[in-house]
Formats: sequence, C-alpha cells, structure tokens
Amino acid sequence: MSTKSIAFYDDPSYDYKKYWHERQYENESEKICLKRLFKLIPQKQTLADIGGGFGRLVPQYVDEFSQCLLVDPSERLLKEAQQLCRKYKNLKIKKGFVENLPIENQQFDVALLIRTFHHLEDPQRAIKEIYRILKPNGFLILEFPNKIHFKNCLKAIFRLDFSCFNQEPEDISSEAGVVPFLNYHPKYIKNLLKESKFKIIKIFSVSNFRNPLFKKIIPLKLLLWKESAFSLLTSYFSPLCYFGPSIFILARKSTR
Repeated sequence: MSTKSIAFYDDPSYDYKKYWHERQYENESEKICLKRLFKLIPQKQTLADIGGGFGRLVPQYVDEFSQCLLVDPSERLLKEAQQLCRKYKNLKIKKGFVENLPIENQQFDVALLIRTFHHLEDPQRAIKEIYRILKPNGFLILEFPNKIHFKNCLKAIFRLDFSCFNQEPEDISSEAGVVPFLNYHPKYIKNLLKESKFKIIKIFSVSNFRNPLFKKIIPLKLLLWKESAFSLLTSYFSPLCYFGPSIFILARKSTR
C-alpha cells in the first residue's frame, strides 16, 4: 500500500468510521455477501482480515472462526480497532502491509481483502503474499471496484468513450483525491488470480443499487432486501456478475 494511503488514513481530520456510518447500505450489502461466502467455506479455524482498518467487519467473522487476525498499516486505525474489538478474545491485531505480511507461511484457512485492493500499487505481489500465508486449499475473499459496472457502461455508450472496456486498471486518483485509487476490469482480476494459482469458486455483484436517489427514497430494509435477492441472482447468471460497482470473489488456493 502506498505511503499516501497510509498518511490519509492516519490523518486525524479524516474520520473513516464516519465514512461508513454514512454508507449503511453499502456496509450492510457487504455483510450480506460475506455471510453467503462463509457458508461455502468448509474449514473455519483461522482467518486473516488484511487491510481490516478499524475492524468494521470483525463482528461478521469473529464468531465464525476460532482464531482471527486483523492486519493494517495505519497506526490510527489499529488503535481504533483495539478499542472497538477488545472484547473479542480470539482476535489479534498487527501492523503490517499486504505486500509484506508479518505472518509465517501457510497459517490461515481464509484471508479477507476487502476495500483495500484499489489502493495497492503492486496487486500481483499482494496476491502472492496471500497465497503464501494460506494453508493448502485455503480461501481468499477479494473485493475490488468494478470499472465495467452497469452505470459506467451506460456512460460509455452515451459518451462514445469505450475505454472502460479495456482490461487495464483505471486510475481515478485525481477524482478520489490524493489517495491512489484504481478500478479494475473483472477479467484483469480473474487472470491475476489464475496466474497466482487461485481457482475462482464464486462471484457476487455487490452494492448493486448504489445510487443517491435510491438510497434517499427507498427505505433501507427494502433496499437491502432487493440487494440480497439481486446479488444472489447475479451469482448464477454470468452476464450479471459484473453489474454492480463492487465485486466479491471467493477463490481457492490451488496446490497444483
């Protein structure tokens, strides 16, 4: 992860918890997806939450796994995680970078990499590190921002600008501010995982109704019901897998 990203999250003027408090729909949508993915994983002893920040997703996995580890490079977020998660006895917290994890080989059944991939300058190295720390046949749950989501495709058609369809990562750092931010084509991610000896098990389109108007006029419970149903539908029909702005992939470490 870049030093700019770390400085951004360490800045006391930026409230990352507030960011998520104002995005309840996105937060709950990701939790729905994680719950489904955990059901597909047979071994649930150890889990590493890489780039876990202040521990937003800890309540989703801490009761599912016997031993959990949260890793993040931001000292400020780690302090917040320690305060938020001190009641969990099976959770450890460490400072570390995804490109150079402070973990020995083949230690974990599952690794999470959620809301982190878009900040990475060397994604291939990060995936290889996760491969290293996973046990044989271990699982990776990876989230990444989708450059060919439905809204982006519509914009491309109206503007006659089809650059979003090429497989190169799309750098939108200038739009996102000073923090490096990359959107990815799903085929790029699938090829990256294949090259790193991961087999894709399941793909979910998430936050499918991320729209300011929808979130304003539709009650959250109803919106999440629609999200749950549509996200499940996308996992069975390949053309719909890439509908939403956020993609979750469940991949298994191959030993071949």
